[in-house]
Amino acid sequence: MINIREMPCISYNYHQWYKYLKDNDKQRLIIDFSSEPLLNKAERKLIFPSIKAFQIGEHSDGTILLKAVSKFAAQIDEPTYKNVMASFIKEENFHSYYLAQYMNYHKEPLRKSTFLDRIFRKIRQAGGIFLEISVLETAEIIALSYYSALANTAKKLNSAALVSICEQMLNDELRHIVLQSYTISRMKINWFKCLFRKLLMKLTTDAVWIAYHHLLKSGNYSYSHFRKENLGYLNQSMYLSALMQN
Repeated sequence: MINIREMPCISYNYHQWYKYLKDNDKQRLIIDFSSEPLLNKAERKLIFPSIKAFQIGEHSDGTILLKAVSKFAAQIDEPTYKNVMASFIKEENFHSYYLAQYMNYHKEPLRKSTFLDRIFRKIRQAGGIFLEISVLETAEIIALSYYSALANTAKKLNSAALVSICEQMLNDELRHIVLQSYTISRMKINWFKCLFRKLLMKLTTDAVWIAYHHLLKSGNYSYSHFRKENLGYLNQSMYLSALMQN
């Protein structure tokens, strides 16, 4: 598990976050398929159900999120936050594009929606900025464990292309978690909201494990490892938010 608390925080202000995301936008991943092996039926069945789900989850036009962001930016007098989150959405859509490229190379059809993604979006749309960011961060924390497992599986498949995608995802998602932690530090958080975040993480962990445990097991994760790691990342995020408030 990556120790987020020991990672140098990129910034304690949105101006520097915006600069980081703009700079990162100039360094997009170029996927090399020159040595990509063919996948057999069993390998395709192992990896593509979860890749399809995460490809959908990474994609969004951000319309509803940006409405909540604009309102919150006005409340805390941080107009740059809107630019930060617009750049964040753009980066997430590139993640979706990388996964789509991988599926297109293997002639694997994309899906339009999944049950878990529909549930996530309904929860996010049920409230304001706290729900939006809490659900986003939950997905990003789950993604850290998922892409670690997928990278381990990709190495077994000798897929350098998929390994490079996972490494890019891990690099970006780690920083996204720090960004969301900073935003949460600007909110009024009580014990009920903390409890909600932990419950959301536990329920999401269970749902993802039930849906994609074959891939996670292939990537050297047991259920207890997966659950412990996700809750550990959440605890680190809560620690960062408290630290950033001081």
